[in-house]
Amino acid sequence: MSFSKFTEGLNEKFQQLSTTVSGKAQEFSQGIPVTHRYMQEKLGHATDISEMPQEYIDLTTKVDAIKLIYNHFLQVTQVYDNESYDYPKYINESINEFSRTVGSKIQELSHASSAHEAHSILSAPGPSKDPKTLNYALSRVSLVSSECMEHLSTHDDALLASYLMKYSDIQSRVAQARLHQDSLVQTHFNAKLREEIDGNLKRAHRVRRDVENKRLTYDASRTHLEKAKPEKEAQLRVQMETAEEEFAQATENAIVVMQEVIAGANFMPLLRELAAAQWSYHETAAQRMQAFLSDFPGDSEMEKPPLSSHPDVAGQHNAAAPPFDTKTSGAPKGVPAISLSDDAEDNAAETAKENPML
Repeated sequence: MSFSKFTEGLNEKFQQLSTTVSGKAQEFSQGIPVTHRYMQEKLGHATDISEMPQEYIDLTTKVDAIKLIYNHFLQVTQVYDNESYDYPKYINESINEFSRTVGSKIQELSHASSAHEAHSILSAPGPSKDPKTLNYALSRVSLVSSECMEHLSTHDDALLASYLMKYSDIQSRVAQARLHQDSLVQTHFNAKLREEIDGNLKRAHRVRRDVENKRLTYDASRTHLEKAKPEKEAQLRVQMETAEEEFAQATENAIVVMQEVIAGANFMPLLRELAAAQWSYHETAAQRMQAFLSDFPGDSEMEKPPLSSHPDVAGQHNAAAPPFDTKTSGAPKGVPAISLSDDAEDNAAETAKENPML
């Protein structure tokens, strides 16, 4: 390569760099008046603030209300994304489970006869574990207690062991129903709220921010024109008129976008999905516990305690309930039916074991 070509290439690179720096400097210099104007308004030093159309103000109020509802609900219902939200915090099984898993792996490795077999042992998944929920914890402690009572020989101990086993099974199935509820809330409520927040509501936020920037630019250019010297008045007037046109276009665009966002926002179906999932779970839990209590042993001469001693709750229990099918719940009118069969609950339990997020 000749020296002249090297010099030409260097000059070309330098010109490109100069152009880039000049462009960035111009952008920065243009942003200074807007930033200065913004600070003046925040400090209360600017009073000539352009008024927004009433239609624009009304639409922003509606969009803000939608965003507020979505965010506040999601702050609460995101608890359903955490499997162990009702698990007793004082039960610490992680270290013991890890120790048992490591001990089991070491014992298996001691019998490995080849490197391939050892690799298979190390890569094999650990033993399956019950999801960490309150009902599964109750199921486990009832099962262990039942096994302890079985070693005793008295009739009363055997009867207690039998009912502890039944209670363990009931709690296990209630836990499956709760995991099924959580899965429905995650997919039919939380995911759709996040989709709306990250999609349409962010889109509305972007156009509103663009309107605010264009307004600040327009108001700053008006102020500069009012204080301009005669020789610069023509140039600043052109800048002001351009800023005014861009401000008007941005406002019209934002109005259209916000109208579309409001028209597409429909929280009622989402709320129904949330309520239906909760209703399905609580109905399943109530019916299984009621079946357990109806067969509970006791003195035949003594009246069994009601499900609730509170008069309002007792009246609700005495009210006629919709018929319940063992395969599909009789959902109230307007609420989609959700399968509550034992097969569905067993499938939900298997899914929960495979995917800890369910």
